Amino acid sequence: MSRRSQMEILIDILKAIAEGKQRPTHIMYKANLSWTRLKKQLNFLIRQGLVVAVEAESGKIYKITKRGLDIVHYFGKIKGELQYYRKESLANQIYIRE
Repeated sequence: MSRRSQMEILIDILKAIAEGKQRPTHIMYKANLSWTRLKKQLNFLIRQGLVVAVEAESGKIYKITKRGLDIVHYFGKIKGELQYYRKESLANQIYIRE
């Protein structure tokens, strides 16, 4: 199993919040992170303006900003293009070998 890059971890956090996980523990489990790592990454995302922390009755919750949603969208689009390119490249390799 390969390790995730820093960007993949940040995208996993953004996707978890975009999917409705607002409580820190829920985000932590969805993004498969330790508590310490999650806090560090959330602080970074807040400083970048991609996530906001909101005080609620039950404690702090996190919400994704429009800019954060845009990044999740663009990352998904790039990932899809790269997978398409990889499939096309593999198809060409098979064609060449025959």
